[in-house]
Amino acid sequence: MLEDLIKSGQKEIQVIIFKLGSEEYAVPINVVQEIIMPQKATRIPKSPKYVEGVINLRGNIVPVIDGKKKFLLKEKSGNSTIDKRIMVLEVENETTGLIVDSVNEVINLNINEIEPPPIDLEENTEIFCGIGKYNNRLLILINSEKFMAINEEAKKIEAFSKVTEVIKKARIAV
Repeated sequence: MLEDLIKSGQKEIQVIIFKLGSEEYAVPINVVQEIIMPQKATRIPKSPKYVEGVINLRGNIVPVIDGKKKFLLKEKSGNSTIDKRIMVLEVENETTGLIVDSVNEVINLNINEIEPPPIDLEENTEIFCGIGKYNNRLLILINSEKFMAINEEAKKIEAFSKVTEVIKKARIAV
């Protein structure tokens, strides 16, 4: 993703900054459909641990992923749920909700202020496309194209999305 931005000659990218725990992350604004208040999700048996379930979003069944569980972050006791949100992302023609602790702001991030990840993240390298520097803050940039494919469990999400379509059609038929 970073290489594509550099090759395109684009000088900056507009991103949405969100928090998971104490860290700040960012995704390109063009993949965020909307930001909604948390809803109770319907759990799906045998789904990956980071999948909270599905929600009905204006007639569309949307799988919801817990960002902390997805990125293997610890849940701190006493965390306020008042700022939690679901960011509805459109990733590779799949709509997915991502539960985050808070959504902070939309910024224009200069491409020159983005550096590749400083360490080798082994198999998870592709999900993080860089570290952005903004107003003395470090932002972990998420590669939205690779978001759903960081490991074998993610392939279950793709099948899971197909199951949700069947559920949606069944509800319409009823």
